[in-house]
Amino acid sequence: MNDQDGLVDRRALARTYDGGAYEDGWAAVLDYQAVMRYASEHPTKGSYAVSSALEIPRSRIRPWIDGDSRPDAVRALEAAEKYGWLEATYGDTEFVVLNTLAANVFSGGSITTENYQPSFALNINGEDSHVIDVLDAADLDYQLAHRDDDGRATEVRPSEDDPVLGRVLTVLGAPVGPKAHVDDFSLPWYLEDAPHETRKMFVLAYVANRTLHQPTKRTVQIQEEQPQSYRDELAALIQDVAGERVTSGERMVTISADAARSLGIRPRN
Repeated sequence: MNDQDGLVDRRALARTYDGGAYEDGWAAVLDYQAVMRYASEHPTKGSYAVSSALEIPRSRIRPWIDGDSRPDAVRALEAAEKYGWLEATYGDTEFVVLNTLAANVFSGGSITTENYQPSFALNINGEDSHVIDVLDAADLDYQLAHRDDDGRATEVRPSEDDPVLGRVLTVLGAPVGPKAHVDDFSLPWYLEDAPHETRKMFVLAYVANRTLHQPTKRTVQIQEEQPQSYRDELAALIQDVAGERVTSGERMVTISADAARSLGIRPRN
């Protein structure tokens, strides 16, 4: 693994793992890297000698040297690097994917508390929803859930390296678990310093999933049960991107007709 850094902090990603011999997932990564580096420099030495030299319990490192075992945090970093997520920054195709998926977590998806598996509800466009496009762009396999259930929204669920994707999105600021129970709910931290195109992509993905249209008005609304501070933050972001008036109130963010036109939101008949 290289040390080039993008917006996804590799230390924060590793630290989404805990348990086992290490409470800190990043400490497991550092030990694994030290062991493998020492072993490569001293190929004739076995696990006992490596353990003694590095003062790491032999029972911990023997599977790393004698088998194909790696700490979970190491496997996650390798998978994230394979997709280009660790080096991705504003403007990179890989980050466009992550930014769009983060918007979909906020506006129509979730990440499970137990294993960080993400899922995304399809919007009114069904299987032509943009979330399908970005998963295809990332070369991630996925499955459709509740496809034939008229009582539930169809969801798309990544089926390859999905817990790693979920953890990457949480590092970028996506909420884990039921959003109604998240303390200090706020938009992703990276949007604050993001260029206009990144902020615009987030907004367009968000409104594609959540806007409510009224037959007699050109304004559109987003219903949000989150705290007022979040509705204010969301309204400010949309207004900044649209360049036109967007307001927040009790349970609703209202996008003016001018702002809707600026964003390319078309009335639904």
